[in-house]
Amino acid sequence: MKTTAHTLIDIPFEFRHTCWFCGEPSSALVQLPRASANTQCLEHAPLTIPACKECHAIKLSKHLRSVWALRAHINQALITKYAKHLGIGESWTEQELIDCDFSGAILGGFGDSAWKMYEIAKQRISYQGWSISLEGVPLDSIDDTVHFTFEGIDYTSIHHCIDYFATATDIDKELLVELVNILSAERFDYALKIAKLNKRISPYRRDQIVEEVRLQEAEQQEALHIREMDALQNRTHSLVSEVTISGVVVPVFAIQWAIEKGIKNLNDLRDLEDDYFDDFAHLGGAVAFQSYDGLQSYMTARTDLTWVNSNDPNRDLCTG
Repeated sequence: MKTTAHTLIDIPFEFRHTCWFCGEPSSALVQLPRASANTQCLEHAPLTIPACKECHAIKLSKHLRSVWALRAHINQALITKYAKHLGIGESWTEQELIDCDFSGAILGGFGDSAWKMYEIAKQRISYQGWSISLEGVPLDSIDDTVHFTFEGIDYTSIHHCIDYFATATDIDKELLVELVNILSAERFDYALKIAKLNKRISPYRRDQIVEEVRLQEAEQQEALHIREMDALQNRTHSLVSEVTISGVVVPVFAIQWAIEKGIKNLNDLRDLEDDYFDDFAHLGGAVAFQSYDGLQSYMTARTDLTWVNSNDPNRDLCTG
């Protein structure tokens, strides 16, 4: 069987001893694919990439199709492995660790090294590597790996991000999943804040929180819909112009009312005559009757398309 040789990616001088995946000192080479039989699955030529001993030891799936998918896979493995170290930064600040004044053989060691462990782990999973090229030619492949990014860290999916926080911060994973389902991935930050405030809760309390958030979201969506409709009506109202027919002025509020009611002709208007006078009773009988009479004249005039095209400033708003 004919096999295709792996090509070592170009390594800039300043990165000659650097792992492309995490930035640690390199001591090994990762081949993609590791089995030559999987070459046909790749989106680009087989590659050899410098790696540290730890990244090289990570088990790879034979279904990885690109170096970008390989990087995402290794990065997720590091996030999972060092979740507790990363969780230090989720639970403490550097100053808080200093102020706690840990003592004793175990706690003293934790206080001295905890923040450094967090910084090293965070730096490794945030590392992006250098641009890949082969003999000076940029790799002809686009990074189209599907991932979820939160606070500058790429996860292979929103589910892996949830898994990480469940391990790193001991939050209630089921609660966070439910909250994300309601709030969407775009509001993961808000969902996470609620979950962090409600650790180690009972199933009953979890259901209460989920229902409360669901109700809040429904109320907010309803309020948003009302605001959008009000804004739409205000925009439409600002576009409406009064019309004068045979010396009779048809006011903006009357035309706006007809548009909102979907009135297209004189028959529609007469069907809603009582509604009109109910809605504008506060104007007084004389004004209400005068405006209604003008609106009847307007609807009658609109049956003449020639008049509409030549004289109706609201022809694009009133359809019928």
